[in-house]
Amino acid sequence: MAEAFLEERPGEVRAALVEDGVLVAMEIARAFDGVQPGAIVDGRVGATGPAGVEVVLTGEVALLEGPSTVPEGARMRVEVVRAAIPEPGRMRPAKVRRARPGAELAPAPSLGARLSAKGYGVQHGFPDAVAGAWDSHWAEAEAGEVIIPGGCLLLHPTPALLAIDIDGRPDPEIAARAVAAVIRRFGIGGSIAIDFPTLPGRAWRQAAAAAFDAAMVGLAFERSAISGFGLLHVVRPRPRPSILDRAMLEQDATAALALLELALRETRPGPLALVARPAIVRRLRAQPALVAEVARRAGRAIDLVADPAAGEGHVTAG
Repeated sequence: MAEAFLEERPGEVRAALVEDGVLVAMEIARAFDGVQPGAIVDGRVGATGPAGVEVVLTGEVALLEGPSTVPEGARMRVEVVRAAIPEPGRMRPAKVRRARPGAELAPAPSLGARLSAKGYGVQHGFPDAVAGAWDSHWAEAEAGEVIIPGGCLLLHPTPALLAIDIDGRPDPEIAARAVAAVIRRFGIGGSIAIDFPTLPGRAWRQAAAAAFDAAMVGLAFERSAISGFGLLHVVRPRPRPSILDRAMLEQDATAALALLELALRETRPGPLALVARPAIVRRLRAQPALVAEVARRAGRAIDLVADPAAGEGHVTAG
């Protein structure tokens, strides 16, 4: 039976699922996130663009699922079916559909509530072993590289799909199970292309596909056969950003939240200044309530200072 652990940090909630002492799944909810799946919200019908009908929500623009006869500018109550997802060079907007008649406004379930709804008993706080495993796997996601016996998995997100290159000469079945473990651990969805090193014959392809299927039990997915060129195509639901999306494509948000954590740990006396490159400071300035809450918990004033030379930032006191 998996154990679920929840850790709350400034502007961020982390969830970890652990089975037999192994961290098997990770997820994050952040203060910077927009509307989330399951929320019922009001919006205004916007223009029809190349991607479909836009719905203007508070703070973001979503895409309407399916056609609409509602005129532009009209109010519409919608249900969120997909959160906005970062992709290389752009942000894929959230997706919504018309709410059922009579639906009341409602927030999306929290990360903890979603875990509880799946039957997990949620424990608050990360034990040391879970925290260490989290940091190790987060580093893998940031680097886009996961070491496996005989080689490694190289993860390359693109706007169209995630490419997973199996580098080296690992056993195909071991590699297939490792890919499935990464998909589960990082919560990867959407279109996934997996490139196996090719070997003669077809027996290895059948064995690798069977190993992949067995390791993916309990996860929703569809897949192709492994082609003669070693390519496997997998498609999964993608309702919200994965850990890979967070680590590789939300660096500014990650750095901003790390600064808030540093502010709470600062022991030098006096008011605090969070100094970082402008993009990170803009993230924090867009969340004044979050910064104010950290200042309250720290018991002192916090100033935000944009400095192009400061990189991911640092905290000064006094």
